[in-house]
Amino acid sequence: MKAKYIEAGGLNTRYLFAGADNDKALLLIHGGGIAADSWMCNIDELAKAFAVYAPDTVGHGFTDAVDLGGDLPQPHALRHLIAFLDAVGIDKCYAGGSSYGALLAGLLYLEIPERVEKLVLISSSSAFDSDEDYRRAMRGAFENAARTISDPELEDCRRRMAAIVHDPACIPEAVLMMQLTQYAKPDRADYYIKANRNRVNAEGPIGYRIVDRLEELALPVLVVAGREDPRANWRRTEAAVARMPDAELHIVDECGHLPHIEHPAMFNRLATEFLSR
Repeated sequence: MKAKYIEAGGLNTRYLFAGADNDKALLLIHGGGIAADSWMCNIDELAKAFAVYAPDTVGHGFTDAVDLGGDLPQPHALRHLIAFLDAVGIDKCYAGGSSYGALLAGLLYLEIPERVEKLVLISSSSAFDSDEDYRRAMRGAFENAARTISDPELEDCRRRMAAIVHDPACIPEAVLMMQLTQYAKPDRADYYIKANRNRVNAEGPIGYRIVDRLEELALPVLVVAGREDPRANWRRTEAAVARMPDAELHIVDECGHLPHIEHPAMFNRLATEFLSR
């Protein structure tokens, strides 16, 4: 695995990469308030079959932020992801996303369907829940993260992650240190607060969702959900999967919101088998 920087859409962008450049490209999109390092248990294993690219999205990790103002974060993130694909020379790819990253992966397909060939969507209220349930999940996420992000300490990062997984011992210390480091950047808290506030406070239907467009996901989709996920209820996910033309669902026991971190060997096998068909 390597860490690299590239300019994408005018933003200095950090990304993690592993694999051979001529392998099929797999784009991994992390969730909100975290960074590409959340894929550290997956990148090298998935790189045995694919060229894996995991960027820090706008305002996360070590990628530049933008001033959201009152905007939803999704259109800014989408433009950046497309610019990233262009910058690293990816014409077509598979895309995987966790939580908010799953929403972005779905939106990416709907925006450029000719360039995204398969999706892997993980534990996502933002992708599959109603606006009401999504707002509730966003409030819970913000309450869990507010102190950690505004005045970061390592134990706060640990508590934040422990609140969303089945077994807190599964969280790599390196992921916690990455969170602590990124939250210390002066603009991270402002971006996270605005991104969540603008989604929760949006009047009427929240824009840039895929829950009302699931029938349009006309490509193979693997959905992975934790049975004990406190953010994204697996039964609502199950109902959403039933609406997709070509989707399969894998529910993981003894698992919370982060299956790819909580059960990495299982997730890596599932994703590799699905994407290799």
